[in-house]
Amino acid sequence: MAPPPPPAALIAHLAAVLSSPGWRFHPSLPHLPALLAPSLPRTLLVPLPLRLAAAVARAAAPSRHLLNISLPVVLRLHALSPPPLRPLFDRPFRSLLAHFARFALTPLMLRLFAHMHRYAPPAPTGATYNALIRALCRRADLRRAQRYLSFMVRSGWRPDAFTFNSVIVGYCRTQQVEAARDLFDKMPLRGFRQDVVSYAALIEGLCETGRIDEALELFREMERPDMHTYVALVKGLCDSGRGEEGLCMLQKIKEQGWRPNTRAYTAVVDLWCRERKADEAEKMLAEMFDNGLAPSVVTCTAVVNAYCREGRMSRAVTVFESMKLKGCEPNVWTYNALVRGFCNERKVHKAMSLLDQMRACGVEPDVVTYNLLIRGQYIDGHIESTFRLLRLMEGDGIAADQYTCNALIDALCKDGKTDEACSIFDGLEDRGIRPNSVTFNTLIDGLCKAGKVHVAQTFLEKMISAGCAPDTYTYSPFIEYLCKTKGWQDGLSFIDEMLQKDVKPSTVNYTIVIDKLFKERNYGLATRTWGKMLSLACSPDVVTYTTSVHAYCNEGRLEEAENVMMEMNKSGVTIDAMAYNTLMDGYASIGQTDHAVTVLKNMTSVASMPNHFTFLILLRHLLQRRLAEHVPLIASHVWKTTELADIFKLFELMKKNGVPSSARAYLAILDGFSEDGRLDEVTSLVSRMKEDDLPLNEDIYSALVNCFCKLRMYPDAWALLCSIIGHGFLPSLLSYHHLLSGLAAEGQTDRAKEIFRDSRWKDYNPDEIVWKVIIDGLIRKGHSDMCHDMISILEQMNCKPSDQTYAMLTEELSTRK
Repeated sequence: MAPPPPPAALIAHLAAVLSSPGWRFHPSLPHLPALLAPSLPRTLLVPLPLRLAAAVARAAAPSRHLLNISLPVVLRLHALSPPPLRPLFDRPFRSLLAHFARFALTPLMLRLFAHMHRYAPPAPTGATYNALIRALCRRADLRRAQRYLSFMVRSGWRPDAFTFNSVIVGYCRTQQVEAARDLFDKMPLRGFRQDVVSYAALIEGLCETGRIDEALELFREMERPDMHTYVALVKGLCDSGRGEEGLCMLQKIKEQGWRPNTRAYTAVVDLWCRERKADEAEKMLAEMFDNGLAPSVVTCTAVVNAYCREGRMSRAVTVFESMKLKGCEPNVWTYNALVRGFCNERKVHKAMSLLDQMRACGVEPDVVTYNLLIRGQYIDGHIESTFRLLRLMEGDGIAADQYTCNALIDALCKDGKTDEACSIFDGLEDRGIRPNSVTFNTLIDGLCKAGKVHVAQTFLEKMISAGCAPDTYTYSPFIEYLCKTKGWQDGLSFIDEMLQKDVKPSTVNYTIVIDKLFKERNYGLATRTWGKMLSLACSPDVVTYTTSVHAYCNEGRLEEAENVMMEMNKSGVTIDAMAYNTLMDGYASIGQTDHAVTVLKNMTSVASMPNHFTFLILLRHLLQRRLAEHVPLIASHVWKTTELADIFKLFELMKKNGVPSSARAYLAILDGFSEDGRLDEVTSLVSRMKEDDLPLNEDIYSALVNCFCKLRMYPDAWALLCSIIGHGFLPSLLSYHHLLSGLAAEGQTDRAKEIFRDSRWKDYNPDEIVWKVIIDGLIRKGHSDMCHDMISILEQMNCKPSDQTYAMLTEELSTRK
């Protein structure tokens, strides 16, 4: 037996029948009620139009879409029915109203109400008015709700407690909490006792306007609060940053025997994400899933984003995969959070691979996705790839915006290519993009740093002509240039000119001059300038404080430098790696290496994680002890002079001062040795890592591959790449770049092709494979003959590059010929 047609098809069929002249005699009509609503009592005593209306209303109940298509059908049945039957439509109308209210389909409620008012009976009742007024108030459409309240009174229906509660909701939704409170207080005077709905509505309104203490006071007056009231307080407390109280309220919900709803959990998850407590947020998300709740994609994305902000990408990916398994499909914002996280971690190849994953899941990348990738490519030093991405983006029909062009201009300026940056600026108008203050400031900064101050001046004039008011960021490059080329006097004079033009100087402006004064050891004037900066309500930032720390360290006044660091902490300024490195260098320079390592111990936050320079400072001073001579802080010099014994001595010193050797420390040192091609030292350090039970991460593997390639140990490099993949890591494309280019240079083209064929290219973005391995690697190193074979291999693996990349490849090959 064939299954019955779906409700949507049956309702559409009924609509078509009702539009025909002889609809009453259509043979399918008597069978439709049973098909639409099998559970409906089958009685022939009820007239057919009424049975059809009741069946349509019941069939449409579970779906917004069905409710949308059902209303015209029910209204048509009512209009076609003889007058004696029309009052009997009261029940299907009330049923539809209830369903519309549940789905917040207020426009449908208004349409049904208008029909009832015009074609009564049945005329709107007090319950009809109340349902409509409540729906409008929930939508914060208080003006229209009050108009229907007036109609209600004029029609002879007396407002009741339900009406009052609805209007209280309306006042709260429109931020008129005082009016809501006034109406709440007047309810007993009108003969209505405030109930749990009245309290819950007002408490929610107070919470949403940040009046938490008033909400709690009102909550304590309630005899038996319902879960909605508790949930409103959980959200209000969490939104106000009172997380511990919010968690207590959540616990009280559980103690009452209720299961907290999605809204309560979401409030706590959002709080933990804002407070950068991603682990707690993930636990709460897991509890939601365990309780059978379905967190929204927004909530899941917040947790993914929280881990990305903390730089914990493996956890972010775990949450991402978990949400997919549990039926919460990621959207473009979820993917963009991961793209941003990978780019910030300098793992742009992983960010690029997300482009393919997005499309495979039916999520189209947007302008934000491409802007993040463009920024990631240029931060990673791949300026050409930023422009390749622009072509890819435009090929996808996504127009570049201000952010895109600003990022490209910034990339070129940082690379010293100011002429190309100016060229992009000149083409903005053709793209329909109006330059903003960021565009002008970026270009002016790049030109000043390149010594092209006169050109920068012309852009300052263009900026003013374009209606963009110069700000403190505009003037900073000029102040920096003047301080560098003419002296602090000209820098201060420029700041005085800014004040005369009613442009308030910023902390950045003053910091440039203060830094110059400290470097010239003019401490008295530096202190007075600092005071003047404070008098203009410009609070010192991390750079201002670091200039002071640097000055004190240069003078050997380490106690005062420590005091500055303490002041930074008290002022809520995040101490970054540069500030800690400066203090560390100060202690080490006077022979207090133990104190320097203690500073290393304090580098625990994301902003102040030890970097390559941190360990370079410590090693340089250990070398000075051993060599009894000054060792310049030049990376290449330090790594050529450092011996393995120096590294182990550093680790012993760290351990003695309570700083365990970490994967980050090993990586910084391995990078230095691998750049210098010192394989014995590299392999010894890797062995030591294993002894210390430290996991080898993908960055350490990449450093090893780099070292093998520098030493032309290509079989070892390939074996290591296979090992990386076996451990679940995704090697950088630059590792393949070095390996395949190196093999080709030695004439081992067949081996290079074999390795290319055996590589897992499906894990990468095919466009980036072509850009970084084939174009930047093989073709530009004179191995164009291998290009066609490798493109064929990619295509056989269903890793087909875009048309834009094929065009780039053709251009590159033609220029090489």
